[in-house]
Amino acid sequence: MSTWNNLRPVLVQYKGKKSKGYFHRFVYSHSRDFSETKALIELEDGKLRTYDLYFIQFTDRKNDSNPSNE
Repeated sequence: MSTWNNLRPVLVQYKGKKSKGYFHRFVYSHSRDFSETKALIELEDGKLRTYDLYFIQFTDRKNDSNPSNE
């Protein structure tokens, strides 16, 4: 069982709306000719949703202005 202390906080920006939540894990989907990876996110209201990785931003790390990290 997970606790809030070991889940990473995220910001979800989807369809013009911003929501806070917690990252649980990556979800992998495979078919014959296609595969995709999504993120399983628990929103603040307790609902679980999967999102394309493009819409997820982890918020627990400070921005590093060091250009060598890009």
